[in-house]
Amino acid sequence: MSVYPRASMAAAALALGRRARVTLSAEGRNWRVAVSTAGRADVETLLGEFFNEALSHARRQARLKQVKPLIAAFAARLLSRGFPAVPPDPLEQLEPQVRLDRAEETAALLERARRGP
Repeated sequence: MSVYPRASMAAAALALGRRARVTLSAEGRNWRVAVSTAGRADVETLLGEFFNEALSHARRQARLKQVKPLIAAFAARLLSRGFPAVPPDPLEQLEPQVRLDRAEETAALLERARRGP
């Protein structure tokens, strides 16, 4: 992996916001970065901030890739336990048939979801 992937360079350019204008251009496998400012900000400081943001973005993306299986396993476990019960619907209390119809419809939807497309 490159230290500064394209997405990280773009994210870093956005992080500088209106304080500077960042121009990115590719030269083969290398990037050319030009930072200019209309204000009194120090260009070297902005360039350092740009590369710091690019490196931070690249490391965050790499870390997210590493933990993706863990997140998926955790979410699957939570979803497999189901959701907490909701308070009873007043309409279902007034009309018992509404509760029966909804239960039947929910069971059909769950069965279709288990079977897949």
